[in-house]
Amino acid sequence: MKLDWLYKLSGVAAAILLVCIALLIIAQIVTRFIGQIVPDANEIAGYCMAGSTFLALAYTLRAGGHIRVTMIINHLPKAYSRLLEIFTLGVASFLTGYFAYYLTLMVWQTYEYGEVSQGHIPMPLWIPQSTLAIGMTILCLAFIEEFIRAAQGKELTYQDSPH
Repeated sequence: MKLDWLYKLSGVAAAILLVCIALLIIAQIVTRFIGQIVPDANEIAGYCMAGSTFLALAYTLRAGGHIRVTMIINHLPKAYSRLLEIFTLGVASFLTGYFAYYLTLMVWQTYEYGEVSQGHIPMPLWIPQSTLAIGMTILCLAFIEEFIRAAQGKELTYQDSPH
């Protein structure tokens, strides 16, 4: 169950959204010199920032970039630390699955109700919200994959990282 390609794709999508933020800022600077504005640039940049954050979660987990408090786990015998790791990965899988479900439900309801942003450009809100649901779903898959690895006694991928 190797989904590294999905995590990398999600990381690339997050990076693209960061580039979009940079392009929006540059466009705002340039258009101010000619007395114009980029409508809703701040709003769109905010959507891109939220999307990039959520889409980068799984990639960051696999790269070992998330902050982990290992004070307890490092002082336990190997068998107990493995059980604690399995437990925490199970809880993380459950919680991210819960959040992914409700984020997806929120996106669906936003789509059904036809909600749009309040700025100059009436953007359908389900579009930027979908990046949150997709990112959380991919993070859930990453936690489930790590949970399975831990339960099988395999080395966890985020422990291989240089962090």
